[in-house]
Amino acid sequence: MISNPIRRYGAAILMLLTMAISGEVLAKTHEKTASHTAPAAKKIVSTKVSSKQEYSRNSVKSSPLPDLRKYPSGTPRKKAFLRTVMPYINSQNATITADRNWLISKQYDSRWSPSERTRLKEIAKSYKISWAGNTRRVPWNTLLERVDIIPGSMVATMAAAESGWGTSKLARNNNNLFGMKCVKGRCNNAPGKVKGYSNFESVKDSVNAYAVNLNTHPAYKSFRKSRAQLRKADQEVTASTMIHKLKGYSTQGQSYNNYLFAMYQDNQRLIASHM
Repeated sequence: MISNPIRRYGAAILMLLTMAISGEVLAKTHEKTASHTAPAAKKIVSTKVSSKQEYSRNSVKSSPLPDLRKYPSGTPRKKAFLRTVMPYINSQNATITADRNWLISKQYDSRWSPSERTRLKEIAKSYKISWAGNTRRVPWNTLLERVDIIPGSMVATMAAAESGWGTSKLARNNNNLFGMKCVKGRCNNAPGKVKGYSNFESVKDSVNAYAVNLNTHPAYKSFRKSRAQLRKADQEVTASTMIHKLKGYSTQGQSYNNYLFAMYQDNQRLIASHM
């Protein structure tokens, strides 16, 4: 016959085991519940994307220009426009700067690897410079005059001026932010496109074409000469300086440059905050 103390001791052990098993079951139940609810909560948070994140994401994906007319005119629309275009402008200038720095590092180098020759050939072709492949006869002056940045604030100002902060029909239908006309015989007059003007698949393509245009077209030779002179004098290439050096972009002449400069001054802080 089992004594009362032993019986009470056994009951206590049984109770402890029952509590332990129950706790483990509850813990597993809680773990399973949490594993189902956590993603749902995360999903709800991730759907609340700000307009700034939205346009940053579109910029990275090289998307067409979004419809900025849904933003109120003034500062909200300007901010949305700058969030859209500035990543491309900065990326373009970063690429140009990398190529320029590489050219400077190779300028007095007598040894060239096959990959370096290939890179130089590609750069020369991109900037419409004739080079026969002889590393002892590289057109350094022409290369360094063309392979250089256009101040980001100047690019943003011109894009805003030419596209009405991204709301013009040309900008919306052609992704053309700079009013660039197409060459006769090469125009893509597809339905819905503005005829007589270049048509781009994305904002990035528009920004790239603008940079190539200013850095290669004979009409902007004086612009490139002025920039090269600033470099030789070890002076900074800024928007306030280079806007006045741009000639031939508009039939309005100097009045167009004055308009651009006034627009740049009015929006300088806003543009700088998106650089």
